[in-house]
Amino acid sequence: MKSSIKPALAGLTALLLGACASVTKAPDARPSATARIQQSSVAYYGSATTGIGTLNYRGQRHHFTISSLGAGGTGAQKMSAYAKVYNLTSLSDFAGTYRGFSHGLTLIEGKMNAKLTNAKGVTIYLAAETEGLASSTGVQVYEVRLTR
Repeated sequence: MKSSIKPALAGLTALLLGACASVTKAPDARPSATARIQQSSVAYYGSATTGIGTLNYRGQRHHFTISSLGAGGTGAQKMSAYAKVYNLTSLSDFAGTYRGFSHGLTLIEGKMNAKLTNAKGVTIYLAAETEGLASSTGVQVYEVRLTR
């Protein structure tokens, strides 16, 4: 019986990661804005991240900071992310608190995806290239602040 537990757990893990991937994939529709983000994270069951970014919205570039606290994951990594932003109708709607889900695996180099949504309905889909040694699957609360 023990010999069937490992394959069952591996199958369940693959199923959950596949479901997470579909949740964090951006829709094919044209985004309201795009962004580039440089971020660092540290996790040991709880996680913390900090970073900076540039939002491209209506032909203008706007700088912002992004930080988060969350549950899930272990390790440390640096991320370079491209983001698609949806439902952004006013620049002032971009700043604020986002709740989200992320998943990824970094073994020297890797990938991470996340979907973040704020109370104003703005949704950010992140696709990141990562460096370090970390695994992340969990929920996070992000704080985004415009700096200029």
